[in-house]
Amino acid sequence: MFFLYVCVVMAKQHTETIDSKLKSAWQIISRMYNAEAAQYGGSIAIGHFLLNIDSHEGSYASDIAPKLGMESTSLSRIIKTLEDDKQIVRKADKADKRKVKILLTQKGKENKELAKNIVRNFNTEIETKLGKTKIDDFLKTINEIIQLAEERNKLIKQ
Repeated sequence: MFFLYVCVVMAKQHTETIDSKLKSAWQIISRMYNAEAAQYGGSIAIGHFLLNIDSHEGSYASDIAPKLGMESTSLSRIIKTLEDDKQIVRKADKADKRKVKILLTQKGKENKELAKNIVRNFNTEIETKLGKTKIDDFLKTINEIIQLAEERNKLIKQ
């Protein structure tokens, strides 16, 4: 019995690394956003995509992809889904026909606002429960972690 307890405690300590906590937190938040988006026939991927399209000028898929951590070619399914649902339209660039600008339709703009509100509400709820100081400290800390990871990545690539 003691051995089992030690193994469970050791396993718990093993998983409590910064990267595992970040991943776990994002998975839980992602599931929450997906559940909320599903009530409106969407998904977190669609919500993030809509949030990254300029509401007035539109955006190029090649500009949106890195913001979502994806390759441009990986966006084709999301783009097709949104196009079929009449949330976006594609427009070829006049100067460079290889580039396609994604423009929001009225329905797309409404769903983008819905996604914004969902994100804002969750962030407001977090700030209300934790307080502005904790949020500011967290954002400062996470930005430092990101910077350290980027610096390490550059060293590895050299």
